[in-house]
Parts: sequence; structure tokens; C-alpha cells
Amino acid sequence: MAVVWGALGQVNPPATTLTTLYTVPASKHAAVLVVATNIGAGAATIRIAHSPSGAAVDPKHYILYDYSLAVAGSQSTARFAVKATDVIRVYASTTDVAFNVNGIEDDD
Repeated sequence: MAVVWGALGQVNPPATTLTTLYTVPASKHAAVLVVATNIGAGAATIRIAHSPSGAAVDPKHYILYDYSLAVAGSQSTARFAVKATDVIRVYASTTDVAFNVNGIEDDD
């Protein structure tokens, strides 16, 4: 049984571009927490979506939508479960937001 602890994905996405942060590998599941940190000099707006089974993003997938992130501010989600092929996608209004997904990934 291969268990991975810690950082499962990190991205600093282009502005206004929905970007994949983490895709759960086949035959795996995980408990994750997503953290967004504004590393810029101005406020930013963020979005975080959890799409089951690799589905195209749908409005019902959003965990955070157009959340205002202050200068030097961070926001984290509650811990949530994901299963094989689920996708976590992120978006920021500027290039100054870093996203990290941390958790525990395990075999099914």
C-alpha cells in the first residue's frame, strides 16, 4: 500500500485561466485541503472547483467562487475527500496567487 502525505499539487496559474491543480491518480483516493495565498501587491479573486470523475467544470463543482483574497492573505478549504480521477481546478484574477493541495493519498 503506497501512502503519500503532504503536498499533492502546487500551481501559480496564469491570470483568469481555470487550471488543474490536482488529479487523483487511478486506483487512489485522498483527503485534501486546498490553500490559496495572495503573493502580490493587490487584492485578487479566486475560485476552486472539485469535479468528480474528471468531468468538465460545472457551476455545482465550485467550493469557492469569486472569493476576494486580500494582499498577503490566505484562504483554505475544509478538508474534503476525493476519489480516483477527480480533478481540483483553480482560478485567480491575477498571476499573484499560489495554490497548494495538501493531504493524504492512498490506494483504493
